[in-house]
Amino acid sequence: MAPVYADHPFPLIQTPVFAAKQDPHAKVDSFDRAASEMANAHNLMIRGLNSIYLQAPHITAPDVKPFCRYIAAFTNLIHVHHHGEETHFFPEVERLSGVVGIMETNVHQHGVFKKGLHDLDDYINGVLADKQEYDGKRVAQMIDVFGKSLVEHLRDEIPTLQRLREVDGEGRKMAEAIERIMGEEGESSMKALGMPGMLWCFANLDIHFEDDRWLDWPAAPGPVKFLYRNVFWWVYTDLRKFGSVDRNGKLRALYAVPKSE
Repeated sequence: MAPVYADHPFPLIQTPVFAAKQDPHAKVDSFDRAASEMANAHNLMIRGLNSIYLQAPHITAPDVKPFCRYIAAFTNLIHVHHHGEETHFFPEVERLSGVVGIMETNVHQHGVFKKGLHDLDDYINGVLADKQEYDGKRVAQMIDVFGKSLVEHLRDEIPTLQRLREVDGEGRKMAEAIERIMGEEGESSMKALGMPGMLWCFANLDIHFEDDRWLDWPAAPGPVKFLYRNVFWWVYTDLRKFGSVDRNGKLRALYAVPKSE
């Protein structure tokens, strides 16, 4: 049987920049580029979710605690990302656009999957504290509760960012501001995640996605990328071995899924 990759069951998001390549008349603007940056960030979350869902039923006793820490890194990433959106990114977008509640739908979507995500958090923390027995089928069932809503939210945010061009009145310079705010929110999130959390991101970042379009993404300094792929990669082996890509950012067969599956 073919090896199993983290490209399903939850579908990845096509970036607007790549979609434009399919249309010879399409023109890419700063809103498309900003939305594509967000899509890339969301896709590494979706790959991580897929990697958890597909591997959870196959985890053996020695890997239970490491795998639970891998899941905890995923849920923490979602919490950090959405906290940054609600406290900084969304309010700034509303202020710049002059449209009250322009991001309210996205904020509401956070609440739809919040409880399911917290339930998974509580269960995983219970396993790590030896208060719960690990059950991979239960993990998959818990993801079934919130996974679809989470991924729909991650997907819906992309056209929302593109539509901001509609309120980009004269003098607002929304496009430049959006890219700046995203950079600020991203930098804040990186600090909040710390080294293990950032390594988790690199372990789910497929730089060959969309015909190698994102080989240089993210726009982090070269030495930082080198450290994560060549130093920290070997420090956090118990974390990254469950990831969806290898050290060079290439999609790989998932560690815990039997090849005969």
